[in-house]
Amino acid sequence: MVWFRPVGFTGRRPSFQKQAMLRRAASDEFETYHDLYSVASSVSRVGDRFEATVIGRRAAGLFLFDRQVVGVVHQREGSRARRDGLEHLNLQVLRSGRMLAGAPGNERLLAAGDVVLFDTTLPQRTVLHDADFVTVALSREVVEAVVPNLRSLHGAVLSRKACPGLGVAVLSLARGASGSADAPLGGSALIAGLIADGMDRSGRYVTDRDRDEEEIQAARRLRASLFIDAHLGRHDLDVGLVATGSGVSRSALYRAFDPVGGVKGEIVRRRVARLRSAILRGDRLTPIATLAWNLGFSSASHGSRTFMAAYGVPPAQFRDAMLRPEDSAVGDLKAEHMRGWVEVLNAKSSRV
Repeated sequence: MVWFRPVGFTGRRPSFQKQAMLRRAASDEFETYHDLYSVASSVSRVGDRFEATVIGRRAAGLFLFDRQVVGVVHQREGSRARRDGLEHLNLQVLRSGRMLAGAPGNERLLAAGDVVLFDTTLPQRTVLHDADFVTVALSREVVEAVVPNLRSLHGAVLSRKACPGLGVAVLSLARGASGSADAPLGGSALIAGLIADGMDRSGRYVTDRDRDEEEIQAARRLRASLFIDAHLGRHDLDVGLVATGSGVSRSALYRAFDPVGGVKGEIVRRRVARLRSAILRGDRLTPIATLAWNLGFSSASHGSRTFMAAYGVPPAQFRDAMLRPEDSAVGDLKAEHMRGWVEVLNAKSSRV
């Protein structure tokens, strides 16, 4: 079910004008997710498993969607892009997991911290095998004020190393790290400025690695990440075990994961994403400490600190805010509500 939440549902985020939540969509509720995103893209399933949780926030000049999604393809076809009149910019930032994104036929596997830029006037495709990520939708007017050649950036994937501040800024907004009323008002201008900062004088992004080498490293990360995902509950999960299990040498693993925060960082990111997913499944009876231990955290406090660092709120408080009966819906978020938000973002009068 999808819920409207009052402003600042954790008591720490008063600056966003409106928040909404798709608590959890299970396999038999795929149509709920499909209808929600039909305003801008065609949505289909991939693989045998589907799961989705969405927390959305609306503020002046931007929308932010914090999502964990398994088994979904989003595709925006050229015919749709030509006829529906949308023209805003989408940024997708991967926290952890497996996600491919780009122009159709040129999708790339993202690493943790990577950012992909999409111009909604052009076709795009995103494949979410098992991804914990954040999408920010920005007014075209705001971005073009500092990046006039916006269309040329469509489908560009910016690594954390090549453009370090951009992904950090988006994830910080998602965590609600700033309770200031200036956060949503200045957020879109900040992100637009960071996009411009990553460009050279010719208006192109400077790549920090050869494409062939990048693809080799991406393949190694994928092999290792699949092993990590399958063994998160092991308390002896470390670089040595991942190297042995994935068939990639320690030295190669260190090189592959160095741009994205290391192998240990990837293990932690996947554990905390799985912890949030477990909480959002609505299990009220299992203690947070048990959930954290079962996912390989050394202690409840370790799990709580890591969760707080990733999502801006302790896991117990997060579960309480998400599951309390007294915080039930103010109203269901339906496709027409999403359409209204998008129309506001694309209005010529949009100002930040």
